[in-house]
Parts: sequence; structure tokens; C-alpha cells
Amino acid sequence: MNIVKLNGTKLQHKTVAAIGFFDGVHLAHKKLITKTIEIAKKKNLKTAVVTFDIHPKSILYGLDYFYITPLQRKIEILKEFKIDYLYVIEFTKEKAQLKPNEFINFYLQGIDTIVCGFDFKFGVRGSGNIQTLLAHKEFDTVVVKEITYDGYKVGSTHIRDLINSGLVDQVQEILGDYYSVKGEVVHGAKKGRMLGYPTANINTLDYLTPKKGVYATLTKVKDSWYKSMTSIGHNPTLNCNVDLSVESHILGFNQEIYGETIEIKFIKRLRDELKFDNINDLIKEIDNDKINTLKVLKDF
Repeated sequence: MNIVKLNGTKLQHKTVAAIGFFDGVHLAHKKLITKTIEIAKKKNLKTAVVTFDIHPKSILYGLDYFYITPLQRKIEILKEFKIDYLYVIEFTKEKAQLKPNEFINFYLQGIDTIVCGFDFKFGVRGSGNIQTLLAHKEFDTVVVKEITYDGYKVGSTHIRDLINSGLVDQVQEILGDYYSVKGEVVHGAKKGRMLGYPTANINTLDYLTPKKGVYATLTKVKDSWYKSMTSIGHNPTLNCNVDLSVESHILGFNQEIYGETIEIKFIKRLRDELKFDNINDLIKEIDNDKINTLKVLKDF
């Protein structure tokens, strides 16, 4: 897959391209991409995905936006589809002002087919939609209909709501996998060692962090997955952290991994973050967390 930043660069002519933000690369996104590949095979053309480097809200409103799949993770997933080209639009305030027809002329001229979701919008203030694309006869527009699961539209917004609510066990069917974050293992307060539960603290950068609490998780170190339990919060009993921390205790693991990038996959939320009167009560609760984690992960 050739990765091309669209900063003045044009798309290859006569390609079939899926377009969208693709945060999460969930089931509806995968439907879009497989449809693109299917059309390209019939027409004997190259395949492409067109996406954005950052969410428009982070530019337009100056917000710290957190992602289900930050760009690098998105690229890793898209590589599995064996797409010919990934075009990344580098979003700026200037590009946010492009009118729909300007966007089309700037980015889509010369392509054969554009494939998008039924609710795709583009151009200044989202004023362009599928009808705008369909009106342009220089290329074909294929619209993928809404996909629902359990009464909800399969989409990034619903997945984000589940993650923010701690309902990580409900995202697997619509995301296509359990939700995971990646980050470098950094030095923390090292209080876990004192409790008999050393943890790997990770810097999650711009990943969306699940609701505070304790989770049964799987943690990938190098090429191996391990059972683990992960705490998200501020360590209120030990008064350690002002900033939110993500700490994974990897069961049966005692290697030194500072500086390593690890992946934490969230299987089920076990409980809220709690403040205990003393350390002994905290240790008893963590012991109980370990028992519950092993129950949840017995089939993994």
C-alpha cells in the first residue's frame, strides 16, 4: 500500500476510491472498503482509500480530539486490505473552507469511482453530501447504505459512546475486535510494586481512553499476548496521579519493558475506580480483581 499525503498531490487517475474519516475502521467502514475492492476488480482498476490525518473538529474548534484509531493505527489496519493507495488529506483551516465543488475539483478529478457511506459529508461546514457527488457525472458514485446492529447504526459515534461508558465488551461485534490502545511504557510512581502488583504505565497519546475503572484485559508485549488487568484513573487511595493513568498488571510477567510499545485490549470492565481507607483494603480488592479477571479471560 502506497501512502500519499494529499498536500497539493492529485489522486491517481482511473482509480476506485473509498472516502471517509474511518475512525475505528469498523464493520461499516470494512463494507465500504470491500465494496471498493469488488468494483475495482470488475473494472480492472487500482484501489484507494482517501482519509484525513486529523479530525476536523481539532482544527475548527481547537479541541483535543481522541481517536478510536489514530492515524498510525488506522494505517496498520488498512494495510490488511491490500489497498493500492492510501491518500491522506492533511487537514487545515484553509482546506476546511473549500466549497464542495472545490473539494471535488481539487481532490477527485480523474478518478473512476468514488465509494462512500450514505451519510458522508464534505466541504465547508459539511455542505456537500452524496447528492453533490451523484450530480458529478465525470465519475461514478457508489453509496453504501446504513448498516445497523442491535438497533443502532454501526458508526464511530456509537462506538465512542460505548467506550466512554466503559461498555467495552459491547464493541466487539461492531468494531470487529475488542477495543485496544497502544502506547510506550513509561515510568510511573512504582506504587504497584509495593502492593505486589507491578504495572506497566503507558502513554496513550491521542487514543480515546475508556471510562475510569478496572478492566480485564489482554496485553501484547512484542509478539505475545498475556492476560492482564488494567486500571484507568488517578490512584485515589495512594494519591499518586493528578493526570489520568493507564496501568496494566500483566499476569505471570516480570520482564523489564520500559520504552517498549505495548498494546492493551479491553475485554470487560470489572468495577469503578474506588478510594479505600487503607492499603490493606486496596490490596484485598486488587486480589479480587485478579480472580474476576481470570474468570473473564478463562477462554482466552
